[in-house]
Amino acid sequence: METNHKTPWRGKMASRVLVPCCLATVAWGAQACNANNPVYFPGPIVLEVDGSGMTAAIATVPLRFREEVESEQTQRRALSDQLGYEVPRLREDRIHVEVRYTITNLSAEEGIFSLFVDGATEFTRFDYAAVAGAFDAANADPPPVGLIPVPNAPILAPGQVYQGVVREDDFHEGSLDLDAMGRWMGNFVAVLINRSEVNPIGLEMAPANLIRPALWEITPRFNANRPMRCEFLVRVRDDNQRLWEDGDDEFTPAPDTFMPVIMP
Repeated sequence: METNHKTPWRGKMASRVLVPCCLATVAWGAQACNANNPVYFPGPIVLEVDGSGMTAAIATVPLRFREEVESEQTQRRALSDQLGYEVPRLREDRIHVEVRYTITNLSAEEGIFSLFVDGATEFTRFDYAAVAGAFDAANADPPPVGLIPVPNAPILAPGQVYQGVVREDDFHEGSLDLDAMGRWMGNFVAVLINRSEVNPIGLEMAPANLIRPALWEITPRFNANRPMRCEFLVRVRDDNQRLWEDGDDEFTPAPDTFMPVIMP
């Protein structure tokens, strides 16, 4: 069961700033006019919680990408053979993601919130419900972790608005963590609570020349101890024009859901 308090896990930080209410409205759904501009994917719903803390509000945004053309597939296979592992179709060094979010305290009391961004690469999906279910089956409490956390959220006054950004470098770290957990057998708690450039624990099996897979599925998970609302959109910069357009064959990954190994 997800908790409402500030997470005790300290390794990862996402950017956030307080803004006046007049700046909190975002142009949801704005589209890029050419390949050099970012494209915005709006959240499919507004995330809203009643403040009981019993159930998190969750929404998933699948980012639509086209299939490889033959020349791209040939180049990727050759690079995979050279490096000794499967190079992803969607490369994190060429697809740059951030999430912009706005939190509103709907109550007449001050309160705090928690926000995680989970998701999936083409190889692995991080689904907190599946992780929590595995811990429940082992009669253990799941740790309050997520793929990309926004820790140490401020106390919001009644009616206060808070706006922040989960940055591209946060997604850079998140894609590494998910790949380490999924393909390279890293200990998931150690991987998630440590920033890799500070403590690379859990990354021992990952190749030094690893090309990270990009997250193509973005899943914010929001909770609070007072009635609150979270609006968000996903911003994508696409270096190689891989985003889907009318007439393209769509790339439809089928990633494995990560399941932790819980020692008795």
